[in-house]
Amino acid sequence: MRPPEPSRPSPSRPSPESNMSRTVRLALLGIATVVVLAGAGRFIVAGLPTRPPIVATIDIERLFSGLDILKTEEVRVDEVGAKFEEQLQTLREEIENLQAELENFEQGGEAWLGISQKVGGAISEYRAIEQFAQLKVEAERSKAMRNVYEAMKSEIAALAASQTPPIDYVLIDDTIPELEPSTAEAMQKQISARRMIYATNSFDITDLMLARMNGKSG
Repeated sequence: MRPPEPSRPSPSRPSPESNMSRTVRLALLGIATVVVLAGAGRFIVAGLPTRPPIVATIDIERLFSGLDILKTEEVRVDEVGAKFEEQLQTLREEIENLQAELENFEQGGEAWLGISQKVGGAISEYRAIEQFAQLKVEAERSKAMRNVYEAMKSEIAALAASQTPPIDYVLIDDTIPELEPSTAEAMQKQISARRMIYATNSFDITDLMLARMNGKSG
């Protein structure tokens, strides 16, 4: 005879108390999650302004061209160009004198060849200075435009911050320039480049900025 097999203990069933405890823990965890998310949402919303943004516009071309600081920068660029023009004028006179001197000597002679070399050297120097002057003046003109833009940007920011309530955005009103007659493709590009369709003059601060900046520079 086989010995009787030992009886296996039957799996214990969780008591009603343990089921209730697990349910309570899950419920508390869910509530805590909701509270955390709600708190985060309140924090994010609290960080945003509660008022609508205040927007102003400017006519960038009229403001830029009407600033006294632009005229000052243009004078500075002209002075740079004038210095190069003085050098070029001196070289032009030198070349003319050398060419006139060549007529006093027999072509191909030793004296003629020596003066001819001087003419060639002066012409090469003239062309080099002329090319460098063009690049330098263009670089100074670009620098002048950047200086005016940075000054304009800084003053607009100062004006916006000084208002009560402050101005949040100052936009370039690109509805002002007329669309140039062109091909259909070019016209489409002009239209696509526009960022504004309509702007009322009530919020235009161009005249205010002109008075502010020209008053400071004057």
